[in-house]
This record gives sequence, C-alpha cells and structure tokens, in this order.
Amino acid sequence: MTKNLSIQAKLMIGAVSCGSLVAFGIGAHQMQDLATPQMFLLLAAGAVASRFKVKLPGVLGNMSGNVPIVLLAILRLSLLGSLIVAAAAAISQSYASGAKRPQPVQFLFNACMLVNASGLAYWTFHYVKSDQSPAGRMLMLVASAAVYFLANTMPVAGIIALTEHSNPVSLWRTVFLWSFPNYVIGAGMAAIMSAFGNTAGWLALATLMAALFAVYQCYKVYVAHSQFQPQQFVAAAAAGR
Repeated sequence: MTKNLSIQAKLMIGAVSCGSLVAFGIGAHQMQDLATPQMFLLLAAGAVASRFKVKLPGVLGNMSGNVPIVLLAILRLSLLGSLIVAAAAAISQSYASGAKRPQPVQFLFNACMLVNASGLAYWTFHYVKSDQSPAGRMLMLVASAAVYFLANTMPVAGIIALTEHSNPVSLWRTVFLWSFPNYVIGAGMAAIMSAFGNTAGWLALATLMAALFAVYQCYKVYVAHSQFQPQQFVAAAAAGR
C-alpha cells in the first residue's frame, strides 16, 4: 500500500510517527508507577470501548466510544500511562478481521495519531496555566477535549485528502465536524467519573461503559438514517477543491 501513497502522504505519516516517538520519550522521562489497578482498568475499558465503532459515511474511517476513557486517563494517569491507554485503544479500534483488515501503515498511522492527540490533550489540561477551581478545571477539560478532537480528526482528513485528491478543509467540515458533540459528551462523562475521586472503580467504569454503549447505539442509528449517502459526502468534499 505504501507504494501507492504520494510523497506528501508518506511525509505526513512519518511526521505523525516521529511525533508519537517524541511523546513516548517525554513520557518515559517522567515515568511514574504504571502497575496500578486504575491503569489496568482503564486499559481494559479503552480496548472494549474502542469496539463501539460507527462507520463514518464516505471515508475509510470510524468513530469509536473510547473518547471518555482516553480523557479519563489524561485526568488520572501520568503522561506515559495516558499514552499507553490511547495506543491500546487505537489498536483495538483499528483491528478488523476478514477482507477489510487494515494495512500495517494504517495501523501505524491510527495508533500514532491517537497517541499524539492524547499527548497534546494531556499537555493542555496539565500544563496550561488556569484557575484550579472546579469550574476552571472543567473549562480546561473542555479545552483538552477540543484539542483532542482537532488532533484526532484533522490528520485523518489530511491523509484522506492526499490519497483521494480532495480538499482537506472541506473534507474535515463535511465528514468530521459533525462528530464534535461526541467529544463534548466524552468530556462530560470523564468529568462525572472524575468526581468519584482519584480511583475509578470497576463499578463506576461498568456504569460508564453501559452509557457509552447506549450513546454508540444512538450514533449508529443516526448514521444509518442520515440523509447523506457516502457518495454525497465524497462529492461535497470534492466540490471544495
């Protein structure tokens, strides 16, 4: 598959991969204890929630229910821990069997992109100076969710635009912008979970997973009954060249 990619697409994949290596390097330098019950719970929850996938119309991509889990990891774990949870979620989300199995370069790009998005969101929440009141922390959580959304969707729009010769901005606005409420909901769920304290217990996570499954079913029905068909999404993106 890499032979069919343009030079620009290969450079973009290389840049995304290098960014994730830098993030993991910084996280390893600041490494804290990872062998905690909360870490293992979030790893498992992220892997399961990533299987709640909704196919995005018109593109080879999907939206999963792992956003609240990744944001909760950003809130409660170290940088390295949150990156590991994001990488595990990306691998689980990208995995598919049969003829639709993704190519290794797709696995690499998706995992690195999610790691980079998680790292940027972690930096936004923990290192941007803000009021440490509950309202200030909630504002920073929303800002982190917005950063995570942009860093998670814009590279996908860019790589698809490079491979399909369409306008990346038009593609992003047409295909990905409507998914922003999913990130807002994810931030709200993470905030509710954070209110339980520093330890996200299995019962609280089980409740969160049930809510995520309900949201997933709603998005699935919405996409299935959308007035736009895949061909219309592609045409709309191409029209913005």
